[in-house]
Amino acid sequence: MSDSCCNGGPDLMILSCSGGSNVGQLANQAAAELTQEGFGKMFCLAGIGGHLSGFVQSAKDVPAMVA
Repeated sequence: MSDSCCNGGPDLMILSCSGGSNVGQLANQAAAELTQEGFGKMFCLAGIGGHLSGFVQSAKDVPAMVA
């Protein structure tokens, strides 16, 4: 993977809500594939929404995120 403005790398947090719908599952699959390809790391959106301290702190500490 070359360096460019489009490559997030390990410091990019990828947030996806899997939800109960087919669109949510598509978003989850896209996030998983982006993670596998090295564009960033998938992270738990529900943990942030649930105000779990470790998840919230991780979200505050990351330099960039895509939701």
